[in-house]
Amino acid sequence: MAFRATVFLAPHLQGRIVFEPEFASNAAVEGLDSFSHLWLLWRFENGTPGGTAKDIAVDAKTQDRSGTNAKWSKTVRPPRLGGAERVGVFATRSPFRPNPIGLTCVTLDRVELTDDGPIIHVLGADLRDGTPIYDIKPYIPFADCHPDATDGWIEDAPWQELDVDFPQALQDMVPPAKLLGLVEALRQDPRRAGSKHEPSRVYHLAYAGLDISFTLMEPG
Repeated sequence: MAFRATVFLAPHLQGRIVFEPEFASNAAVEGLDSFSHLWLLWRFENGTPGGTAKDIAVDAKTQDRSGTNAKWSKTVRPPRLGGAERVGVFATRSPFRPNPIGLTCVTLDRVELTDDGPIIHVLGADLRDGTPIYDIKPYIPFADCHPDATDGWIEDAPWQELDVDFPQALQDMVPPAKLLGLVEALRQDPRRAGSKHEPSRVYHLAYAGLDISFTLMEPG
């Protein structure tokens, strides 16, 4: 199966959930299309955020037979804190956790029924292509929404989006349906936490089968 999401940060990122043959039953998704959002439980295949497809094979070797992530860390440096400050791993959603399990809420676009089983089309999915999904559950507002919830340390670390600018000729190289999602992803600064900006450094982002190269310019 495929797909994680940050619905409010990059709502136009498109994803498809494709079932393995033993679970590819149209009956299993009956009634799912009546919901607007879904929870996805999935496995971090790549412990190197912002890395390339080659990192997946390398990171897979760091898991023991029980599935525990040998690269887990007691404290991590969240991008929200600029990659400079550390907090406890269980106070974050970092992939560097003992059990590499991710939790994501995505927007349900549509459920496609085929002869080979269902395909679930979602929006706001920022999972790497091919990410295994353990389970799919409907988002239920009366049970899952808590208006009085607090943001913890995140409240004191406002996020600053980047301004994205690239020539029309390069925009034309991106499939039109994928362009807005790419801009949204770049706005969130996909560099690894702790990465220091170097004026001459070229960063890379794997997106929609493309190798997106970008640089950052300091304001002013």
